[in-house]
Amino acid sequence: MHIFLRNFKFLIFIFFLSLNFNSYSHAHVRGTFLSEEEAENRSLELGCEGIHKNQDKWMPCKNEKELHIYLRK
Repeated sequence: MHIFLRNFKFLIFIFFLSLNFNSYSHAHVRGTFLSEEEAENRSLELGCEGIHKNQDKWMPCKNEKELHIYLRK
């Protein structure tokens, strides 16, 4: 019984951990663009201002923190 409970707790932990990572990765899929123009259009749709660059991609809003706030609305 003890082994079952330990395994069950581990599975619950993994489940909640995966929800958190899925949310983060999903936000990035919805928020990265190859062109500045696409990012500007998405910024207008979201209601935030500005765009910013993340590596070789463009993202709406003035920074990533603001983008995540608007994506959760």
